[in-house]
This record gives sequence, structure tokens and C-alpha cells, in this order.
Amino acid sequence: MNYLKERDGDLFSNADLKQLIVPLLIEQLLAIAVGMADSIMVSSVGEAAVSSVSLIDTIFILLINMFTAIATGGAVVCGQYIGKKRPHKACEAADQLLLVTTALSVVIMAVERNCNIYLMIVAASIPFLAVYNGCAAIFRAQGDSKTPMKISIVMNLINISGNALLVYALKFGVDGVAIPTLLSRMYAAVAA
Repeated sequence: MNYLKERDGDLFSNADLKQLIVPLLIEQLLAIAVGMADSIMVSSVGEAAVSSVSLIDTIFILLINMFTAIATGGAVVCGQYIGKKRPHKACEAADQLLLVTTALSVVIMAVERNCNIYLMIVAASIPFLAVYNGCAAIFRAQGDSKTPMKISIVMNLINISGNALLVYALKFGVDGVAIPTLLSRMYAAVAA
């Protein structure tokens, strides 16, 4: 099928559009189905494994949709040049689209390493955060909302000052904001 051949003033016939759209829909369904298949297959491992895969797949669905949107925008520009019979400009637009999406994906991949560091440290604070929230709820049930507020203020001061110390003074990276979060939540749990 020749997509560049005009038919009665239209670049694409309805049949041509159907041949373009149906595979696109199937491709999008398959992209999302991969994550669902992962979740189904890992279900035999346990609930924590299913939750982990589902959380990460949610992020990947966002990334897939983001890259699809960028690609669609680039394809629109390419299509406009094709419609104007300027194939050289269409190729330039296609090159730019591939350059932008590749560069963006490399940036995201680099950021992912920092996400892992931050997650590993901050994840250790979850039990402390749970204890603090439980104690704060008990204080409030007794009519005392000032004590959890005071603890929260100190917790946030520890976090912010720790961030400043580790990031600006000691030149830590992502762990420089994760460690104070952990320490501030430990304080809050013990104080509560």
C-alpha cells in the first residue's frame, strides 16, 4: 500500500486509516498487557511481589503513554510534511523525534538510579512513620492535637536542616535528602 499516493484529494482512504489504526490499538493493548501478564505470573510468589510489580508497572504505563504522546506529536509534524510533499523535511522531523525520545529515555534511565537509592533509604523509615501516625491518632482521640503537631514541627525541622547539612555542606547526593527523612521519622516515632 502506498501511503503517499493521493486518492481523490485525500491522502488516506478509510481503508488506509483502518489499516493504520487497528495495529496501533493492538500495539497499545499489548504494551499494557505485558505489565498485567507480569502481575498475574508473579501472583504465585506472594502479595508483596504483586504489589511491587503493579507499582512499577504503573510508572511504566505513564512512561509508555508519555513516549506515545511525544511520538504522536512528532508523527503529526512528519505527516504534515508528507502531505505538503516535502519528504526531506519529514525525514528531518523524524530524526528530531528519535533524537528527543532517545535523549529523554537516557535521562529517565539515569534518574532511575537515584530513585533506587532514595527508595532504599526512605523505605526503612516506613515503620517509624506508621508508629508516629498511630500515636498521633491516639493523641487526637484523647483530644490532644497539639502534641502530634509539635512532634511534626520538630520532625520537619530535622528533615529540612538535615537536608541542608548533607546536601549543601557535605555535598551528598540523593542520599543527602533520604537520610534526614529516615532520621526525622525515627525521631517522630520515638517522641510519639
